[in-house]
Amino acid sequence: MEYQDFRESEDCSMEGKTTIWSERIIPVSLKLGDERGKREQVLRYIDAINEQLDWIRQNRGIITDMLVKDGLLSLAEDWISGAEDISEYDENEEPIKEIYRMEDGTEVALPLSEKEFRASLRMESITIDLTGGRENQTAELIMFCTPDYFAGHCLVLDLERDGTMTYRGLWG
Repeated sequence: MEYQDFRESEDCSMEGKTTIWSERIIPVSLKLGDERGKREQVLRYIDAINEQLDWIRQNRGIITDMLVKDGLLSLAEDWISGAEDISEYDENEEPIKEIYRMEDGTEVALPLSEKEFRASLRMESITIDLTGGRENQTAELIMFCTPDYFAGHCLVLDLERDGTMTYRGLWG
């Protein structure tokens, strides 16, 4: 991204748009330390902003590994099993195939494979916090699943400048 790709925003100091993981264009918001001289701050930090965005672009596997390791696949299955049960049953009323209709109308079979879960993850927005300067730069990643395993709730992750990530939970 270039500094001219950002414009002033009511919600954050500055906002632009970018593509992550070959998906649709998503918003990138910047939190800056001083409300004065926003353009100058973006120009000063543009390399750090792009480094963090490039890290996110190049490390989808690391991000999804962390979510699987933190139990989100299992949590997704718990949420799925709470949706409308449209399973197919045999003559003994045993499920032939365990299928659920999600709130978005998508039919999902259990068990959910790790591959299916990873493929469902999509980035919704990124907020880069530069209020503490480049040394303390962090990013908040907002992600959703398609199909919507979590009934409209998003997954929130914090990403430190060194690549350390923390899953903060489901919001929504």
